[in-house]
Amino acid sequence: MEEVPLSDMENFSYTDFTLQWHITHRCNLRCKHCYQEDYSAFEDPDKINAVLEQYCDLLKAYSCKGRLNITGGEPLTHPYLFELLRLAWSKGIKTGVLTNGTLIGEWEARKLKACHVDYVQVSLDGMEKTHDSIRGKGSFEKAVNGIYALKSKGIFTSISFTAQNQNYRELKKLSSFCREIGADKLWFDRVIIPAEEDTQKLVLSAESFQKLCRTASRLNKRGRVFCGRALQFIPCRDKLIYHCSAGENLLIVLANGDVMPCRRIPLVIGNADKNDLLTLHRDSPVMQELRAVGIPQGCRECQYAEWCRGGSKCVAYAKTGRFDIPDPDCMLLSKQK
Repeated sequence: MEEVPLSDMENFSYTDFTLQWHITHRCNLRCKHCYQEDYSAFEDPDKINAVLEQYCDLLKAYSCKGRLNITGGEPLTHPYLFELLRLAWSKGIKTGVLTNGTLIGEWEARKLKACHVDYVQVSLDGMEKTHDSIRGKGSFEKAVNGIYALKSKGIFTSISFTAQNQNYRELKKLSSFCREIGADKLWFDRVIIPAEEDTQKLVLSAESFQKLCRTASRLNKRGRVFCGRALQFIPCRDKLIYHCSAGENLLIVLANGDVMPCRRIPLVIGNADKNDLLTLHRDSPVMQELRAVGIPQGCRECQYAEWCRGGSKCVAYAKTGRFDIPDPDCMLLSKQK
């Protein structure tokens, strides 16, 4: 492993480093808001082992703890999933699985528990009719059955709600339902699609997002929705203020080996089959540009500037083609205009 110069190491003081790993692009669903164009890429076990070693080298170089989130496609379609989870656990890396939940039964839940997974995230995009219209008929019932199976094994189960024009008004109903079925956490984020590609008009306007955040703030006060993503803290006055980690302690690896700073910023910085993760993270011009953004010009007078640092870079990039400007959905910016 190449040594990192001390001068560079001083710039990277992380307590943990997250790798979001799309080990397969194969999926049993075709969701309306899916970012994928390819559904065939599939990481073979030999390459998986090599990438995991690269990740361990990066963690060692930066002297930080690992957080590995395994997803897809649908990660439960990959036969090496459980072996990868066990291997990561043996190396002291915390693991999570991000899934649509439809392929999880009692056997899969038992295997996940045996692999010491820290949490499983299941996507629910509204109540049954809405969810099925987004993800496919019957997918809601299967996902809920998956949640029940996970909870029966004592696995921390988080529910992810991807807010878009079709479903954002259902957050309140979904929060009640998640409490009924015993989910441990419900959180939400915006669907991110480049403006020119949003032919279905799924992306929320700034006004709709801000309305959603106000709804979420009332639910947050009752402990029913976690408001820990970009800008959500403003109406609920949460002490947890989100800081976008793109360019910092986050990397994405796709099933074909491509490496990105964030899954929702469609910029490939290299390939793990050709360059190791440490070198790509440290030396990629895109990563360096992301780290250099700091606090965008329009945010520097804001009381939250040092903590929020401009909101979500991927939203700014999707809506404007730039990631060095403030998140355009910010309600505080709206008040300034």
